[in-house]
Amino acid sequence: MKAYFDGPYPTFRSMPQPIRDGLWDRFLDKYVWPTANTANVYEAWKKTTKDRYKDMMNDARNQAKCKSQSDNPVDWRGHGPPWIRAEHWDSLVNYWNTDKWKNNAKIAKENRITQGKDGEMKKHTAGSVSFEKDMDHPMSQLELFSYVHKTNHGLGDFIDKKSKRVYDKYKSSIEFKYGTDRDNQPEFDPDSWINAVNRPSKGRIYGFGPRQPVSHVLGTPASPRRSILAHDSMSNENVNKLKSELASARNTIEENNERIANLTVRLERVEKNHNVELRDTVQNMLRELNIPNTQFPSSSGSRNNDI
Repeated sequence: MKAYFDGPYPTFRSMPQPIRDGLWDRFLDKYVWPTANTANVYEAWKKTTKDRYKDMMNDARNQAKCKSQSDNPVDWRGHGPPWIRAEHWDSLVNYWNTDKWKNNAKIAKENRITQGKDGEMKKHTAGSVSFEKDMDHPMSQLELFSYVHKTNHGLGDFIDKKSKRVYDKYKSSIEFKYGTDRDNQPEFDPDSWINAVNRPSKGRIYGFGPRQPVSHVLGTPASPRRSILAHDSMSNENVNKLKSELASARNTIEENNERIANLTVRLERVEKNHNVELRDTVQNMLRELNIPNTQFPSSSGSRNNDI
């Protein structure tokens, strides 16, 4: 991501859309997944990229604080990382030195150290380190929650009573439903999680951070670890079934069209014969009345031959 940094962008959202599109295209070049999951993958990628970008900015500021030995943004000039050009760094310093940014940073810091009713601290322990690299399998929600809510990278004690209560209740629920074998358990079971945390609060669900709305969490399927492959197989079956139904419908349409064409020919033939019979009848009546046949031409096309 640092290679794409060519301006004073304090947040991922402030980065021009073409640059963000370039990052997404680079991601597409490296990874593949079922097409049906693209929207969900994009949302996950966007959230992760925002978080990583925020971590990069935090690291850059912390390094500037250490080098300058000052918490005053003005003193951070000339102490930017090598991947940010000097003029861009100075623009970022000006942004961080505004009263608005300082007030927002102060509020965020206070929120992170606020205790809840169960004594929970609104701060995780995992930091910005990629902790899934230490595992030989995709991390489940239970493992992730344990990692970020326990000291010593998931090996110590829970940081508060609430996190332990939620962990124990969710773990008991999925073991009751799926058994204790991890391979048979889903990576995430939204029903069990909602039951463990009691209910959403202010449109958010405990354990998923402030940027994950309820709709995203509840929309996550409670499926086994190979759910993507299973879903893909089911999708293929549905596609093949629809193709078969479409082919059958097309055959029916072709048969109906052929039938309509045959009926049309028959109708035209009947109408033609009926018109001929009607004309002959009228001609005979005219002969009997000794009236010249001027309105009904013969089949030869002559209109003025008297009978």
